[in-house]
Amino acid sequence: MEPMSTCKLFGAIRALIGIKNTIPIIHGPRGCAYHIRYLLSVRSGSRIRICSTELSQEDVVFGAENKLKETIITVDRTYKPDLIPVLTSCSTSIIGEDIQKVARELKDEINADIIAISAGGFESDQSGGYEEVLETLIKSITIPKQTRGKTENPSINLIGVFRGGPDLLELKKTLKRMGIDINCVLTSGSNLEDIKNIPLAHLNYSFCDISGIIPCKILREEFGIPFVYYPFPMGFSNSLNFFKTLIDHFNLDYPLQREYDKLKPSIDYFRQKLDGYKAAIIAGPTRAIALASFLKELGMTPVLISIDLIGEYTLKELKWALGDAKPRVLIQPEVGEIEKFIKKEQPHIILGGLGESYLSYNFKIPVLDVMHGKELTWGFQGALSISQKIFNLIRSPSS
Repeated sequence: MEPMSTCKLFGAIRALIGIKNTIPIIHGPRGCAYHIRYLLSVRSGSRIRICSTELSQEDVVFGAENKLKETIITVDRTYKPDLIPVLTSCSTSIIGEDIQKVARELKDEINADIIAISAGGFESDQSGGYEEVLETLIKSITIPKQTRGKTENPSINLIGVFRGGPDLLELKKTLKRMGIDINCVLTSGSNLEDIKNIPLAHLNYSFCDISGIIPCKILREEFGIPFVYYPFPMGFSNSLNFFKTLIDHFNLDYPLQREYDKLKPSIDYFRQKLDGYKAAIIAGPTRAIALASFLKELGMTPVLISIDLIGEYTLKELKWALGDAKPRVLIQPEVGEIEKFIKKEQPHIILGGLGESYLSYNFKIPVLDVMHGKELTWGFQGALSISQKIFNLIRSPSS
């Protein structure tokens, strides 16, 4: 009745907007485009451009393929994008609008590349949207080009990354220092040329348990690119093991342990200050697992882990991350379940996103937004930043 996950259309749009000079068109009523654009703009702090065919009641009754054609042509001429993804909404999926046919008919009439994605909200949750977009990009753009060969330097693709900002910049900088290039990020900050050149990388790394695994398997089958998943580089030990996995894979000589050892005084300091404090985690599977082990590393006790969706490896990796900790784990919960447990356990802090801010107001518990695209959360510097913010939120008001 009050779900914590959203629909396929939202997931598809979120995956697409990370691609440079891409303008999605939602074939449906204007509200779909408006509300998704509004929410993603607030979450990212960025200008999001999403167009709509703005269907009326008559369009839904009698069909609107001509209106879709007109909108595609107008978007192509007005904005001059590199890629126009056309997506169905609930209404156009129900009435059976053939967006694939429209895309084929206009392929040679517009300058942009065009892809069509069935994204009726009832077809699946957001994970289906993420996954279908990545698969469509690989099958429509990467595979047909058949780019061969490998980059001269060790390089990786990051699969299932939908936000960039400071995290991606920090990761690129750190990996570059280690001698590893990021070939393509699917999708955040990539362009069509990057997507075409995915096969040039030596390794794929899945950054999303619900959307990255199947695309990695497709790329392994098609191009022979191996892939790894976990750990996600959030937290001191997780970041250490993430970098170590890549350094070992490429057999690089880099003083990683020495770099980590310099952080130990800071780790010990935060552990001393935060030991015994209780925390709740409300996140997607990949971040929830990383945060659970990170909090334990800081001496904190995760009392609640709420995960909106689960992927192929989620439960196995969560069990490993928790060790002997025994928090309440909620899988695909409703809002009321989370509220009930927060009220009962009274954690000292909640780690989540923008959507959890109301919990702070209602229960007088600080919330740390670890989902915002403008915040640094990955790598060693991200771990330091999160640790300091947790400390400030828990201790500063009373100090």
